[in-house]
Amino acid sequence: MAGIKKILVPTDGSGDDALIKLACSLAKGFKAKVYVAYIIEVERNLPLDSQVNSRAEKAERILTRDVDIAEEAGYEVETELLQARDAGPSIVAEAV
Repeated sequence: MAGIKKILVPTDGSGDDALIKLACSLAKGFKAKVYVAYIIEVERNLPLDSQVNSRAEKAERILTRDVDIAEEAGYEVETELLQARDAGPSIVAEAV
């Protein structure tokens, strides 16, 4: 198997603990980077760059918690907060 260099973990705050720990465990073995991404889905009737403060605050809390989980697992992760129309295509685009 080819070495893993990057691991992307999309998060929504539901049951991420085990997933973050698994990603960190895999990353340690390959000395890979772990990226945790939260996607805020913006309704189509709003501009994509709309201020969605309440959802952004929730996302920041979730990402902070995920960073804490990774640190407890002895690993450092990078986080990304994105806004998109649909989470699925955004996750794929981020992975690419």
